This record gives sequence, structure tokens and C-alpha cells, in this order.
Amino acid sequence: MMNQNQRGFTMVAVVVAMAVMAIMMGVAVQTVTFQRQREKEEELIFRGNQYVEAIRLFRARNGRFPLTLKELEEAKPRVLRKAWTDPITGQKDWVPVFLGEEGTGSEGLGIGIAVPTPPPGEERKTEARGPIVGVRSRSCQESIKVYEGRTRYCDWKFVFDPKKFQVPIPGQPGGKARD
Repeated sequence: MMNQNQRGFTMVAVVVAMAVMAIMMGVAVQTVTFQRQREKEEELIFRGNQYVEAIRLFRARNGRFPLTLKELEEAKPRVLRKAWTDPITGQKDWVPVFLGEEGTGSEGLGIGIAVPTPPPGEERKTEARGPIVGVRSRSCQESIKVYEGRTRYCDWKFVFDPKKFQVPIPGQPGGKARD
């Protein structure tokens, strides 16, 4: 039979074991949440780049940039596999990035309307229009990852840059000669 001291010791051991398990569960939940957010960020980058590739294909086939995301999604032949949801918001609510918009690297072309990214919690006051060169997330939540020097999802702009996709022309410097 257990005496009073032994029962008290057993009760303390059970309480300590439960406290340790609660701490370990808290750490596990934090780790899983952190990992899930990092996976969403990687998916945001992948999906944003899918739109960049679709814009590149649309421009190559039509000789111009799309004017709406719907035009990009409905182009024939298809340039976008599907209308992707933003993994951060869970909605198909991508914000178009227009040619000439601040931070697109195309400011010097003189086409489009320069519209800066709004501060956190504030929506755009004016509706920008023009050729679409990219997309960004609607969420201005702080990110875990720093993407191109930016730490808010709405500042992560996925933009088609024609300079990165230039094809060498035969007979030109850097071009390949045809056989």
C-alpha cells in the first residue's frame, strides 16, 4: 500500500509530465504553423511566376500585353493553365501590376499609370488601368521570407521583364548563326 508521501510524489510527477507535454505540444503547433506559412509563401512565388509566364506567352502570341486578368485567363490558345488562387488569401483576388507602375522596372517606358503600393490596411483610391505586366497578392501581411528585399506579400510583385526573356537574333552580336 502507498503511503501519503508516495501518493503526493506521484501526483507531482503527473502534473510535471502534463506540463512538459503541454509545452511540447505548443512548440509542435508553432512549428507546424510556421512551416505551413513557408509553404504558402513558396506556393505564392510559384503561382505568381505562372502568371508571369502566361503574360510572356500572351505577349509573344498577340504582340501586346493583356489589359485584364480575365483576358489572360480566357486567351485562346491558352496561356494560363488555370486561374490560380492566391495561397495567402485563399481567393482568386490577384491585384494586377500595370506597365509603368512603381517597382516594375518599366517606369522609363512612359506607358501606363504609376500607382504606388498602398500602406498596410489601405486600399487604392484610384483604379489604375493599362497593360498588365504582372500580379501581386492582395494581402499586406508581413512575410516570413524576404522576397527581392520586400517583407509584405502585397509588395512581392511578379512582373514580366522583356529584358530577361530576349531571344538572340541570328546575325546580331550574341545571336546564333543558322545552319
